[in-house]
Amino acid sequence: MNLEEALKIDSKKVQSTIVDFIDSTLKKRDIEGLVIIYRDSIESLINVKLAAITVGWENVKLIVPRGRFSTDTITRSTDLQTIKKYLEIPNDNLILINIEQALTAINNLTFEKTKAAYGVTTPGMNPLYNYNLSYYLLRGMTQSEIEETTFTPPQKKPTTDRELYHLKTIAHYKSKIRLHMLLAFLVAESENKSFLGSVNKTEWLLGLFTKFGTYHAADFLPLANLYRTQTVQFGEFMGLGEYLNTKKRETPTSYKYLFDLSFKEVDQVLIRLEEGIPREKIHTETSISLTCIDKIINNFRGSDYARCVPLIPKL
Repeated sequence: MNLEEALKIDSKKVQSTIVDFIDSTLKKRDIEGLVIIYRDSIESLINVKLAAITVGWENVKLIVPRGRFSTDTITRSTDLQTIKKYLEIPNDNLILINIEQALTAINNLTFEKTKAAYGVTTPGMNPLYNYNLSYYLLRGMTQSEIEETTFTPPQKKPTTDRELYHLKTIAHYKSKIRLHMLLAFLVAESENKSFLGSVNKTEWLLGLFTKFGTYHAADFLPLANLYRTQTVQFGEFMGLGEYLNTKKRETPTSYKYLFDLSFKEVDQVLIRLEEGIPREKIHTETSISLTCIDKIINNFRGSDYARCVPLIPKL
């Protein structure tokens, strides 16, 4: 079997394996339900469907991040339409949340005196918590650079003021993701449920996730052994072909921006790297430039620390 054929999967067998694994684990731990954080992606929708097959729709909670601060509208107006179209999750099992509410939910577990000391948001007012304001200021400024393709993430140790600024921007962005993760575990642990993360193998190997974030620090990562190419195949099997066809872009922005490749091309490189094939031979077999291959290798090697956590010294 060549490596292109190795990217083809038996979707029925994959579904059965994942569902059986989650189900048996939940029964061992006497856990009754599952929690997923929604994002507009095939991975998120697949996870909800897998969760429903495993524990039933009534035992699935879906957290839907909304807009900033106290807005009543979700970040993307199409999110609820997508959820209603492809999922059968009960309305009462949808949790619409934003950063301010996440902070409030977490801090409500502490004493009032402690909350006051840390400047937690006062109801009816704009957030006083510096995290909110600094995050949106930094993210907004950097977003314009991303759109103009002038943004360059800092490499290793930052030296210039601009690199330090970008480093802080990334730190605040990751903090937001971790806040959603904290909320997911708050819901899961208070309702005897487990949390499913929605990262696929391509993202996992390239480090395209936040360490201890929503798609990393989870009880289960059901799709972390499926490359993006395989995830798309599996999504079609799960009845999400129409969703995939309505996506405006076939390749996630991060793949195109970081490597100037489609996800299929990225997967062709990754599966060969895992087989130990040298970069020159990968270039010959795929016709992908050595420059693009080297970018993938750098991400693959440089993100190892994030996958191998926590780090424990051998004694």
